[in-house]
Amino acid sequence: MEQYREQQEYRNKYYPTDIPNDLCNHAFIQGIKFENSFSPKVYDFVQIMKCDDEELFIWTHSKDTDTALVSLVSSNVKNKNFWKNIGVIIQLAYSYSRDFEHTMDLEYRWCYYFNPNKSIFEHELFRDSDKFGLLNGTILKLTELCNLSPIMELLLRDDKAFTAMSIFYSSMQIHYCWLICELEKYPFRKHASHEPDIWEQANVISVYETAIVQACRCVEALIGKPPNRENKGRFLEHKLKWVDQFGINPEDIYQKSGTTYIDFYYYLFELRNTAAHSYGTIPFGLERKQAVDAQCFASLLLDGYVMKNAIQEEEAIKKLSINQNIIEKVNETMSTSKTYPISE
Repeated sequence: MEQYREQQEYRNKYYPTDIPNDLCNHAFIQGIKFENSFSPKVYDFVQIMKCDDEELFIWTHSKDTDTALVSLVSSNVKNKNFWKNIGVIIQLAYSYSRDFEHTMDLEYRWCYYFNPNKSIFEHELFRDSDKFGLLNGTILKLTELCNLSPIMELLLRDDKAFTAMSIFYSSMQIHYCWLICELEKYPFRKHASHEPDIWEQANVISVYETAIVQACRCVEALIGKPPNRENKGRFLEHKLKWVDQFGINPEDIYQKSGTTYIDFYYYLFELRNTAAHSYGTIPFGLERKQAVDAQCFASLLLDGYVMKNAIQEEEAIKKLSINQNIIEKVNETMSTSKTYPISE
């Protein structure tokens, strides 16, 4: 027992778990990395961005290996009710920019006694998990951070945008539909939504239900619940919000359903109520098209909100303190994992 107590005291002193703290405030952001056309040298550790309680650095930890993203996190985040960490922000912004066709799953891997002049495999990780996983991830150019900056800045600044986009991301993770095709974004050609075969139906109905609920929650986060149509003044006031918040006339036709936007909005909440409160029954009549229509509707409102509220890229770059000196070194004509040789 005495030996166990001493071991525990040692761990508490040198490896405290109330992260982030003075001994463990650096996190590798696993799931993303950057190609090296900006000519980094091994062990370069350069600030690339700053937002709220996080400073982001790019770290070229090994020879001829893609550059990692590391966050230096203030202990102030522990005093917040909810911490919108930059990993989630990048994940959502990247997914949104790809119409959710491509996503990334970012994870904070905390490191004790971080030293950029040591190999990545020499570092001690919280919970001592697999270090080889740190080398995996989506490869981007650093210039992508500039491209994503208006969305990242919006998500950090605007809780409504963050809530709506994170819920919509959840809906698309549960049930994926190709928004580019479903919404007939040029030059792609529309095709009918594939309905499940009879032997697939039992496996997917609950997926459709959950996707519909999440799509509706996204809409609710953006514009709220439908008002009583009998209250003419309240109803008119609500319709005016559509133009102001989304740039959409609610009386225009929503092409996926053939009804007006406002009519589908009311229908969506009826559909959500049925999906969320099945009371132990299985809605055998539920179709994939209903889930797709709900997701496309939420996507259009989300797009409208982003267009109305995102700032210009140049301003976003300044607000996020993106290091333009490094960005300007990126070679847009090629990609490489090669590192720049260190002069003797």
